[in-house]
Amino acid sequence: MVKSPYTKKELQEFKELLLDKKSVLIKEIQDQSEEVTSEKLDEPGDLVDMATELLDQEMNLSLTTAESNTIKEINEALERIEKGTYGICIDSGEPISKARLKAVPEAKRTLEAQEKFDKKQKDQKKRSSMA
Repeated sequence: MVKSPYTKKELQEFKELLLDKKSVLIKEIQDQSEEVTSEKLDEPGDLVDMATELLDQEMNLSLTTAESNTIKEINEALERIEKGTYGICIDSGEPISKARLKAVPEAKRTLEAQEKFDKKQKDQKKRSSMA
């Protein structure tokens, strides 16, 4: 198993970045949840108003899902720090650049590997939608 190319001090900095990002996301999810539960469709209104409110609620819930996925990725990154494998691409085994990790501390792939992964996912979606 390849060990992290980063020093203990650098890993601590990345850990703090991850924990800060996680706490911001948790707060956003809590705020959105409170917003969704406080909005009610009890009041009579026209169908357009109701549809608009439902669409807004759906968008809030999908944002919450995306944020929940990011929290999951952050937790996985924190585990990689503990295991000593943080900063190593899960596909290529190459070190992930420090600049990338500062921008996206939960990254588990190099930029090149992520682009290949995203293209592969997009192609699979395209093929499955054609079937």
